[in-house]
Amino acid sequence: MGHLSDRHRRLRDVTLAGGVVAFFLLQIVAIGSGWPAAVDIVVLLGMVLNIAALCWLIWAMATRRIGLAHWTPGRPQRRIGAKRRARAEAMRQRQRLDAALSHGPYRPQPAPPPDERARASQELLEAAERYGGLSPQARAAAEKVKRLSG
Repeated sequence: MGHLSDRHRRLRDVTLAGGVVAFFLLQIVAIGSGWPAAVDIVVLLGMVLNIAALCWLIWAMATRRIGLAHWTPGRPQRRIGAKRRARAEAMRQRQRLDAALSHGPYRPQPAPPPDERARASQELLEAAERYGGLSPQARAAAEKVKRLSG
């Protein structure tokens, strides 16, 4: 059960539409000609085409080529979208890996020294925990934090 490409589907649709238009033109010409045999031929041809279309529908439903499960356009699009997303994610990971490998071996960098304000805040916290909040050491650390805060 192969899927038709867009080009083949378009060709099939144009051919089918052309056949329908030709059939209706034949009906108009046959009825307009006044020839009774032409009307009978067109009616018989219409019946044969309708029976052929009905047989095709029965065959397509029996072989599960058409049916309600196939008339849900959202499922294939989501599957295609998922494939594209997975492919894009794999490509991103590959690019990140290539970028990481191009920088050479990993060398950890030392942490930058803390600034004066952060150091003073840490000293205040340690003094308050060790000596209490009202001790001279905590007061001196608080004054230092105030001075550095501005």
